[in-house]
Amino acid sequence: MFIFNDKENTIETDRLLLRRFTLDDSQAVAHICNSAAIQKNTLTLPDPYTEESAIEWISNQEQNNKQDKCYDYAITDKVTDRILGCVSLAVFKNGYIAELGYWISPDVWNKGIATEAARALIKYGFEIKEFHKIVAKHFKYNGASGRVMEKTGMKKEGTQEKHVLKNDLYEDIVLYGIINPQES
Repeated sequence: MFIFNDKENTIETDRLLLRRFTLDDSQAVAHICNSAAIQKNTLTLPDPYTEESAIEWISNQEQNNKQDKCYDYAITDKVTDRILGCVSLAVFKNGYIAELGYWISPDVWNKGIATEAARALIKYGFEIKEFHKIVAKHFKYNGASGRVMEKTGMKKEGTQEKHVLKNDLYEDIVLYGIINPQES
């Protein structure tokens, strides 16, 4: 199921509601993003990740959305509204390619949450925003993220060796992509 509500700017799936973050979410965001597991698998989160970090990040989202720079959605349980993570599309300057990103609370890993949210945002990116291509990347050591990308239909496009500096080590990055099927 994929239901986009333009008025509310929400996306509904079988189990999830993807909605805009609000400042009321800052404590939950800080709790998830301060997790060692999340810190290990993301590149740009401050460590420690404080509630102030979350407030600053959430406060910037409205402008980024209006300027078509980035679309960040809270991944929430459709029944309880509990925040389970984030899924986003960051738009490249050319305007026709976007990068998918996500982080999921470790206590709900291996339940298909990331895959369900990523599939929905890819559909949004192609059907609503009409992107030509959506790309994603993960640290080579994070194979679980690669499996999520593959389950969404993305194809592995290559590896950038020793490409980013993380915790004083250069890490390999694995690249994935998918072309808008409406263009085939």
